[in-house]
Amino acid sequence: MSKHGQDHDLAIRPHVKCHKSAQIAALQRAAGAMSFCCATIGEAEMMAAAGFTSILITSPLVGEDKIGRAIALTQLDAQLCLVVDNPANAAQLSDLCALAGVSIDVLVDVDPGMHRTGVASQIAAIELVGYVRSLPSLGYQGLQCYAGHVQHIEDAEARQEASLAVMGALRVLCEELKALDWAPAVISGGGTGTYLIDAQAAVLTELQAGSYVVMDNQYNNVWAANALPPPFDVALFVQSAVISANHPGHVTCDAGFKHFAVDGGRPVVARGASLASEYEYFGDVHGLVRTPPGQPQPGLGARIEFVVPHCDPTINLYDQYHCVRGDQLVAIWPVDARGV
Repeated sequence: MSKHGQDHDLAIRPHVKCHKSAQIAALQRAAGAMSFCCATIGEAEMMAAAGFTSILITSPLVGEDKIGRAIALTQLDAQLCLVVDNPANAAQLSDLCALAGVSIDVLVDVDPGMHRTGVASQIAAIELVGYVRSLPSLGYQGLQCYAGHVQHIEDAEARQEASLAVMGALRVLCEELKALDWAPAVISGGGTGTYLIDAQAAVLTELQAGSYVVMDNQYNNVWAANALPPPFDVALFVQSAVISANHPGHVTCDAGFKHFAVDGGRPVVARGASLASEYEYFGDVHGLVRTPPGQPQPGLGARIEFVVPHCDPTINLYDQYHCVRGDQLVAIWPVDARGV
């Protein structure tokens, strides 16, 4: 991913919401990441405590409590950047910063058609940029536009068309702001599913991809649907053990609903059983692994490893990563921002 950024003059700002790990972030920084995104104030606090700076929090912080934590965080990260999508939020943020005697940089968040966060129209975006520029304790830096609804479109042409439509509208907005002498210095967005398209569009200045660092079934399926190998290797697996093997055709393992994020379908067998085996959720702490006819059935105590359906929320279920090279455990890393 870093090489991709270098080749296309695109800064890589990985999203910590994927891995929630200071150790993984340090490896990404060593590989060339310019800084990091965080989805929550808790993730940003973890990263700042670990010595990272120029953090971007990609969801609006609303209310005195969260804004107060962000203001306190500027003691560790003077280059902290927030997003706003509403004048009332911007005004409260500026007022509380003024009371504390600090200034905070902001990006105006633009809705790409997802209707989750972001100003809802180009006119509203221009008006909010003008308003943010008028506030004494905010530093307007640019725009954020993350098209999360586009990332997992499996049809390659449809994904490209949808992503380029978002980038085209964003380009027009940037041109309108430039005409007002409000050109955005930072244009942040994009993701693992559109990283090639984002470069082709040549609108963004930085890429917020996150899942590429470990991958999951959802993203693997994006490329598999087009008969292509995934561009990034899978590095995240959940290991389970067979705890019951009393019936022909299937075994029961100790990984169920509580071990996988279930919004992305079912885990896929990676090791320890026939790759043609199928997993089914079998309870909170149980999974059924159905072996195809003629294939050996894993025995009691056998270890089965799975590629997870959706990496971000699955990681948030665990306290630690067990880092394995070959068949050797080489490190144990905490999931530092689990639950925050």
